[in-house]
Amino acid sequence: MRLSVVTISLLFLAIHLAIAASVPLFDDEAYYALWARDLALGYYDHPPMIAYMIRMGTSLFGETALGIRLFPVLGFVASGYFVGDIARRVSGGVVGLPVLATMLYNLNLLVFALGSFATPDAPSTLFWIAALWAAVRAVSTPPDTRFAVLWWICTGLFIGFGGLSKFTNAFLAFGLLAYLIATPKGRAYLLTGLPYMAVTAAILPLLPYLFWNLQNDWLGLERQGARLVASGFSPRYLGEYAALLLLAPTPLVTWFAFRALKAPPKDCALLIWSSIPLLLYFTYHATHAPVQANWIVPLQACVAIAATFGLAQAQSPQLWIKATLAGALLLSVGSVATAFNPATPIGTADNPPNQTRGWSATQDAVTDLLQETGARWVATTDYARTGSLALRFPQMPVWSVIELQRYGFRGAFPTELCTAPGLLIERARRSETISRVAASLFETVEATQAAMRTQDEVTLMQYHLTPVSGVKSRDLCPKNAQ
Repeated sequence: MRLSVVTISLLFLAIHLAIAASVPLFDDEAYYALWARDLALGYYDHPPMIAYMIRMGTSLFGETALGIRLFPVLGFVASGYFVGDIARRVSGGVVGLPVLATMLYNLNLLVFALGSFATPDAPSTLFWIAALWAAVRAVSTPPDTRFAVLWWICTGLFIGFGGLSKFTNAFLAFGLLAYLIATPKGRAYLLTGLPYMAVTAAILPLLPYLFWNLQNDWLGLERQGARLVASGFSPRYLGEYAALLLLAPTPLVTWFAFRALKAPPKDCALLIWSSIPLLLYFTYHATHAPVQANWIVPLQACVAIAATFGLAQAQSPQLWIKATLAGALLLSVGSVATAFNPATPIGTADNPPNQTRGWSATQDAVTDLLQETGARWVATTDYARTGSLALRFPQMPVWSVIELQRYGFRGAFPTELCTAPGLLIERARRSETISRVAASLFETVEATQAAMRTQDEVTLMQYHLTPVSGVKSRDLCPKNAQ
């Protein structure tokens, strides 16, 4: 059977759905699932698109791992399909290149690792690549046709939806503008009304989010805008960033992507320009802070397409294609299988794979103490515990008593909990035996108990479980403070 882009996409869909259904949720996913319970036009940490995607899945399958991850998985798989179609159009329809581009994209270390989970990178990557896909069609359609208007508007809408996913998607708009200014073909479009239609279409989806920021003292924009401020200089981060760019696509893919730049296809200028602003921003960011691996995921589409052309130009291309796919398969699948293996933790760091482990005994310990103390709610002091405990104890109110700006979407704190007995659950340092913050947050504080989350005799995290009552916070309980 001859492979196609659709066949490859369906194969990876099955793989990612299997992983999504079988691996427990990690902390950030649980936090985003909490957003999805109370949909809002915006949130403190990110724009709202991931919450909308999770809500669509949970409306079908409930607050299960599969329900929470379903539409993010579909988003990553759809982006792989778009990569194949972009490669087909840029190559002029050369047989085999679209399938290879889709394979290389899906076997990218970051794409494969994130493709089964619910994070803002899923909608961000989907709409970044969908906007590229529409833009490639837009600039290849005669400007005086009805379809040209359609593709330019679609490009703008996808950019706008990307902005509702992560702020980094704004750099795609800058890249496409650079293409319009820097290339003769692009400048010809500036003389038409089409790019301005795209700008209008991009702004429209963002208006509700901008309105939310206006109502909330620009909370989301201020938080993300803080990343633009430099604080010192460190060459170490530049080295880490360079290593990330080279290793994330897997080494042979990176090598052939660079080789393709020596003789790029004539229609790939848009892809190159689309990536430059984000690459430059991350280079600037790396001068003072680390660039997180997931941030560069949208760029992996262009790397995969470039590597496809590099492999097609190589001597003995079939041999190198097999070697490149085998290397990517071994590195990507092997890394994910090792990190999420069901038996033994890899180290003790608080990373997503380890956050999925050892919860059964911990939940039992918390349940026993809730019943013993008669606690009517669970108090937390960080977003990770808030999300994970809210999902694992759906019948028990779970509220954070600090960092209140994160939880405006939940509405007012229930007044009946202000004086009700509760159980404060915190992450504890290994050397601590009592809660450091309970006395400053509650009027009544009882003896702290310890709970461990372990797997295969490896301690992954220690918790403090402290019975409390009488919330001191004036913001949560004004009457208690009087």
